[in-house]
Amino acid sequence: MNENHNKCCCCHCCQESTCPWMPPVYFNAVMQGGYQEIAPEKEVRFLLAFQSGDFSFTPNTTEITVNTGGIYRIDYSLLLRPDGETINAAYAVAINGLENPLSFFGIYSDGLTNTERAQLTGMFIAPIEAGSIVTLRNKSSTTDYLAGTGIDNQAVNHASIIIQRIKNN
Repeated sequence: MNENHNKCCCCHCCQESTCPWMPPVYFNAVMQGGYQEIAPEKEVRFLLAFQSGDFSFTPNTTEITVNTGGIYRIDYSLLLRPDGETINAAYAVAINGLENPLSFFGIYSDGLTNTERAQLTGMFIAPIEAGSIVTLRNKSSTTDYLAGTGIDNQAVNHASIIIQRIKNN
């Protein structure tokens, strides 16, 4: 073992998330219960957060700041309520205002009742520079309704995002 290099046995190990001396780095935020209207080109708000590592976030806002650069995996999930009888939704993650092309995911369903819900999920991997701002943006041409109520009388998360560093820069 090379004692002079962060207790790792090789330089490659210190760059990987599997290194036993590199603690996991993650950010997890949700918006619970209630509902949120997300107009086209607007961002999703998050309320509660749990994190390790170097992130900045103010509850009930849309922006998450990644303070340490690296390669990150981002997963998101939205619980959608139909507008009328239709869910027509598309979302993307924007990093410093620019949507990452790997982050676009959507769902379409017609003939629904207003008590039905559909889960939209997305996941991708991307490099993020230190100080970057991450948001989850509605790319639909219509307003979407995120609903965390009406599920077996439980208030559930209607929006969530996980940002996990998988490799250092």
